[in-house]
Amino acid sequence: MIEISNFIMNDEESDSRYICYNLNTSIRIFNHLIKDGDLEEVYIYVANSIQLESVINHIIYYIDWFSTCETVLKSYYENKLGEKVYETWFGDIEVYRVDITFNNKYDYGATIYCGDRIYLDHALEIEFDKENIWDIRLNG
Repeated sequence: MIEISNFIMNDEESDSRYICYNLNTSIRIFNHLIKDGDLEEVYIYVANSIQLESVINHIIYYIDWFSTCETVLKSYYENKLGEKVYETWFGDIEVYRVDITFNNKYDYGATIYCGDRIYLDHALEIEFDKENIWDIRLNG
């Protein structure tokens, strides 16, 4: 379970609008376990106008949600890209970077940069508005 002590302020990525945090504990995004050095590619941006403590439970819920969104992601992927996914597709996604942004507990989203075995020569950029997929783009 993620706790507030697992959030490490990242001064380099913080700016006048957002305080950036990295995590020092493993998380699962889609079915991909992110741990150790790969956690440096997990960025959680919290608006300067709020305290981390006021949205911590929402952030934890949101991170957990990404490991349960298989049906939503498969459906959007197949409709948007016109490619049928195979049975173990969700488990084969490799996550490269995670950007989560919280303006407040009602206004948040994420961008997940990942790859799959359908588009081997492209990276996927998946944008979320809360628990809704906003867009999937192919880069490459």
